[in-house]
Amino acid sequence: MTDSLQTAAAKTRRRWISLGETVGILALLISAGGLWLSYQSRVDEKTSVVAQAVAKRAPLVLSASVADEGRLLRLAPAGSNVVIQTQTVGFPNAIGAASVDTTGNARIEAEWFESGLREAIKSSKTTRRLPVAIVTRYTVDGDMAEDRAVYEIGFTTHSRLLRPDAVTLEGLTLVARGVKDGQAKIDARWAAAHPASAAR
Repeated sequence: MTDSLQTAAAKTRRRWISLGETVGILALLISAGGLWLSYQSRVDEKTSVVAQAVAKRAPLVLSASVADEGRLLRLAPAGSNVVIQTQTVGFPNAIGAASVDTTGNARIEAEWFESGLREAIKSSKTTRRLPVAIVTRYTVDGDMAEDRAVYEIGFTTHSRLLRPDAVTLEGLTLVARGVKDGQAKIDARWAAAHPASAAR
């Protein structure tokens, strides 16, 4: 009788222990699930903040519109929240044109480089493209930023009576961005397309 009572009591205790363990495990799983959801929520929030920052800091892309019968390219940023402050435009050493700084009025003028360009392409039969290095300092929603990129200017030349050929600018194409040494990049690009003029 006593043994059966003790056995029944032991079974009851084991049942309660098993029930307690089950409740404890369930509580632990619920707690872990809550922690995971909290962590995932924070990760999603950080991802969203980073995505917004990246969108705000989207790479600068310049577009060009032809003006003054091809003697001028007016440059403008693609984003409406971008304002160009200053630019430095560099040219291949082979054409002997000094770099030009602009403030506010972003542009490229044919007269900055056409004399040296005409001389450099006298015997050239290659595509009429001029690589340029452009360093742009600008604001995005009021915050300052800088872009270093290589572009190519498309151009044509036209014969004129008793005067040197006229250089007509046609547009601007992005070649590379995030360029540390823009001068070296455009010199190499020019030399590859115009080996004779680069050798002089």
